[in-house]
Amino acid sequence: MPIQKQKLLILQQILLAETDEDHGLTLEQLAQELARRGVTAERKSLYSDLETLRDCGVDVVRVRREGRTLYFVGERDFQLPELKLLVDAVQSSKFITRNKSEQLIHKLERLTSRHLAKQLQRSVYVCGRVKTTNERIYLNVDAIHTAIAKKKKIAFRYFKYDLARRKVPQNRGEEYVVSPYALSWGEDNYYLICHYPKYGVTNFRVDRMSQIRVLGEEALSSREAAGGGELDLSLYSLRTFGMYNGPLRELEVQFSDNLAEVVLDRFGEDVFLEDRGDGSFTATLRVKVSPIFFGWLMNFGVQAKILAPGDVAEEYGRAAAAVAELYGHPHPPRRSAVG
Repeated sequence: MPIQKQKLLILQQILLAETDEDHGLTLEQLAQELARRGVTAERKSLYSDLETLRDCGVDVVRVRREGRTLYFVGERDFQLPELKLLVDAVQSSKFITRNKSEQLIHKLERLTSRHLAKQLQRSVYVCGRVKTTNERIYLNVDAIHTAIAKKKKIAFRYFKYDLARRKVPQNRGEEYVVSPYALSWGEDNYYLICHYPKYGVTNFRVDRMSQIRVLGEEALSSREAAGGGELDLSLYSLRTFGMYNGPLRELEVQFSDNLAEVVLDRFGEDVFLEDRGDGSFTATLRVKVSPIFFGWLMNFGVQAKILAPGDVAEEYGRAAAAVAELYGHPHPPRRSAVG
């Protein structure tokens, strides 16, 4: 019978799906599982089949427990803790739609036994967080990767939502034509980092892009986009708060000592910190100055203060004063816990 020729493959599938370190099967049970699938197997042939699977790289383990000889798959490509991490990443991502999250998690479940897969299913229900509804985002990502690999420009249309949840076309509904360099996952969203002639190196949210086309035109090289130097994409993401563009400036900011870990977490361990000896330190930061950056800084209230340059400090002061006035405090307190 044709199915008999598939015996070895079916046996492998049984072992992968039904067994793990805590759930082994005897030769008799393996024969029964094969029979349910229309395959006959003798004890002697199973010994040979299991040895063949070992020779092919399947970690078939034989153990003696409670007077029975059991067989199970030991090492796998992904161990359970690794799968849990992947499931949590998929489920918590805003970028991945609820539908696609469930599909991906079910595929991840097939990478372990059905017994252990039950431990992965708990994450499907833990988050009721906002998820994107753009089901075409996966096609967008594929097209962008293709363009990056081929070093070609892409064209697309871009939209935002209004209060009525309607899609509002940007750029008067006309296409953006950009040179794509990388995809960046940050601030809970997926972004395309690219060069757009009007803005220079900038970024667009992938779930807000539509009708992406890979063009035949060669993309502007990242070196050309950076003005002759190297475009450091990791630094771009690090310095751009909320992926919100603004002028790149070098700032001297004073923080209370208890915020050292916060600063290092946000800007990396290479950022220059100088102890002032008075319970505070100064950090030299290169950031894109924007309302999002000011909002981040306001989280720390009087524990953070821009020292230089003066124009940015004044701009931040005006932003803070505007917020204070909004809440009935026309003159925000001038005293600072950092000096």
